[in-house]
Amino acid sequence: MRIELTVDGKYLALSVSSDKPLDLLLQEDVEVRNLRDHCDGAMCGQCLVLLDDKAVFSCLTPAFMVRGRTITTFDGFQRTRDYRDIEKAFASCHIRPCERCLPARVMLIESIVRRYETGTGELQDAEVLQEAGLVRCHCLDSAAFLAVVREALANRRKRKNVRRTKIS
Repeated sequence: MRIELTVDGKYLALSVSSDKPLDLLLQEDVEVRNLRDHCDGAMCGQCLVLLDDKAVFSCLTPAFMVRGRTITTFDGFQRTRDYRDIEKAFASCHIRPCERCLPARVMLIESIVRRYETGTGELQDAEVLQEAGLVRCHCLDSAAFLAVVREALANRRKRKNVRRTKIS
């Protein structure tokens, strides 16, 4: 099957099996490094990527579902300004997840921040805490995760507002 997709800002046209898991597609066909090393294939959350800005388990997402879609991996995301918002949030909250789950936590936080950054709605704690369970690592408790999400969202809104003010 031929699929066209965008991965970390790069348009790609690939020939792959339609049921090939996205994590293998990204590793074997795109050479993304940060996925299978930690994923145990059982919804542990370690293989999270953004599919059209929504966090998904790449090990459970078949290739046919990503046709014409946009995928953001931790490898690509950590080179962006948006990553710095999350990095600063971890630092200001004096919280650091373990190296094993850091990529997945960052991608999950980014998914949440993108949903709320426009300021059209108040952050829903219950919703955020439910999503926190997508990453099954116990290095962060729910209160710490929520604090980092709130701080990352504040960083993003502040940075975007400063940019809008300079443009006006």
